[in-house]
Amino acid sequence: MFRDALDSDLSNIAAMAEANALLIPPLDQAAFVRMLRWLHEDVVIAAGIGHKADALPALNAAPRLQMVYEEDQKILAHFGAIPFAMKFGEQCLLSCFAANIVIDESARKKALFFPLQKHFVGLLGSLGYDFSYGLMTRPPVLKPHLAVGWKKIGELKVFARPVAASRIVSKLFPKLGFQKTLDYLLHPFQWLFDTFTVKGRHHVEVSEVDRFDASFESFLCQWTSSQDITAVRSVEVLNWRFLGFAERNYKITVARRAGQVCGYMVTRVMPMQQFLTLAIVDLVAMDSDRETVSALLNASAALARRAKVDVLTTAFTEHYPFRSLLRRKCFIETSEKFTLVTRVPKASTLELEASIFKRWFINWFDHDFV
Repeated sequence: MFRDALDSDLSNIAAMAEANALLIPPLDQAAFVRMLRWLHEDVVIAAGIGHKADALPALNAAPRLQMVYEEDQKILAHFGAIPFAMKFGEQCLLSCFAANIVIDESARKKALFFPLQKHFVGLLGSLGYDFSYGLMTRPPVLKPHLAVGWKKIGELKVFARPVAASRIVSKLFPKLGFQKTLDYLLHPFQWLFDTFTVKGRHHVEVSEVDRFDASFESFLCQWTSSQDITAVRSVEVLNWRFLGFAERNYKITVARRAGQVCGYMVTRVMPMQQFLTLAIVDLVAMDSDRETVSALLNASAALARRAKVDVLTTAFTEHYPFRSLLRRKCFIETSEKFTLVTRVPKASTLELEASIFKRWFINWFDHDFV
């Protein structure tokens, strides 16, 4: 039977995830339990959003949406969704990002996916969520979701910038060998590449900070008001998202002009296929502020070299306002992409069609599992 997940279930869910090879080191069972609490229990969705008379209404809490399937007191499946306040035009909607689906191998012949999805969409309506959304990378996973009522909205593409050319070549062509020779031959080209792709003076001061504080509030209110559709960012939300699970080791970089916050960037080191990457998880500035974005991208290149990763990565859409700037900084489109899908409760009149995608600001802030 399906039922709501309980705190007492978390260790069993983690054990099931490990038994099904879903825990990638250094994530172990204990860390997975902490991650589930972070995403489903400790979540903050929009406290402190805006301070103007016409600001969006605050959504300070959201019902927990986390369920399990159990037979004979054994958990065989888990599914959860992460609450997010979503600015949608002039409204503030309650959305949730579908994540952490685990079905035990012993139960896969039971075809649990379809009844699980039916139960999930029922919970969406009964708990008061306006819609759910997700990012999917594999066609075999996308196809059954579309079959049960999810709608494809658009694509988030992954871009990469080389940081260590010799290591990239050696990993792409492992039979070549000669790592030291590759270092010697490619180092000058990497140096020239780094020098000429981060040139330019800026009137923007960039620094690293430990957390988001009150100095960000005015900028976040201004930025949120300027967007049409986006997951809401506030000081409280950002500190939950990037400080609530220490194992992720996110790094926060702030941009200031004349002492005032004008943008920020959050990064973390993570594996992507055979490469070690520094991922730009969230980069936010006003849509016309190319100077700030350029300064933050220059800072990301320095962070990537310091972290000794192979590549610098990020994900953005075709309509991203700084797409041409990232290309100028030599971010190259890869074959990796995420398909954005949405689902509304059965009785909903909310229209979520592909036509809204160009209005939607989305990146790895919502979810940065790769």
